[in-house]
Parts: sequence; C-alpha cells; structure tokens
Amino acid sequence: MIRTIAVAATAALLLTVTADAQPAPPTKPIPTHVFLNHVPLSGVPGKNTTMLAIEWPPNATTGRRYRDGDEYGLVTEGALRITYYNGKPPLTVNAGEAFHTAAGVVHETRNIASGVTYTISVLVLDRGKPLSHAVK
Repeated sequence: MIRTIAVAATAALLLTVTADAQPAPPTKPIPTHVFLNHVPLSGVPGKNTTMLAIEWPPNATTGRRYRDGDEYGLVTEGALRITYYNGKPPLTVNAGEAFHTAAGVVHETRNIASGVTYTISVLVLDRGKPLSHAVK
C-alpha cells in the first residue's frame, strides 16, 4: 500500500514538473550569407562593393535594419517581401526580378516562398562601414 502511494506520488510529481516545463522557443530562421567579392569601387575613392549570395530558409527574416549604402539585388529562386518603414508600400520580389534598397532606409526583408529563396546582392558602402545596422 505504501509502495503504491509512493509510486503514485512520484508519478504525480513528474507530471507536474513536465506540465510546468516550457519547451524552448523555436529558433528564428536567419539568412545565410556567402561573401563572393569585396573590392574598391572604380573611380570612387573610399567606396567598396561587396557581392553576397544569400540563402533564405522558409520565413527567414533580416529583422528591421538599414544600410549606410545602397543594395542592388536579384532573386534567383523563390520570393522575398521587403517591408519599408518610411511610408513606401511593401515590395514583393519574385524569382528573376531585381530590387534596390537605398541607403538609410529602414526595412525588413523576409522569405515568403514555401521553400528556400536564393538571392545575389551587391552592396555599395563607404570603406570600413558595416554591412547593415539593426534597428529595434
């Protein structure tokens, strides 16, 4: 009898601990960047160009950010949604379409395709500047 009560109490305790334990939040998918090229911009002292191949898992996002320079991009497979925070309407960019994001514009880019999206981007930045700045 005591053994049955002890087993029941242990089982109840385990169920309580398991019910209270919260699963770890799922990790937010993020784009993977591969640097293809990083060279000075011809004829423009102090400017560099950086070329990136970017793989966007489903629903991956950059979060809100801006760049000190311009970004010129091409979606080679899939689709992106670029949300601008300056009053400009959101832009959907499908495979085979190009996009431009001007310097200083706060935006968020998200993969809206059901599968992986692939892009190529060229950034034109002042030498020594970071690729982007996160915005809260």
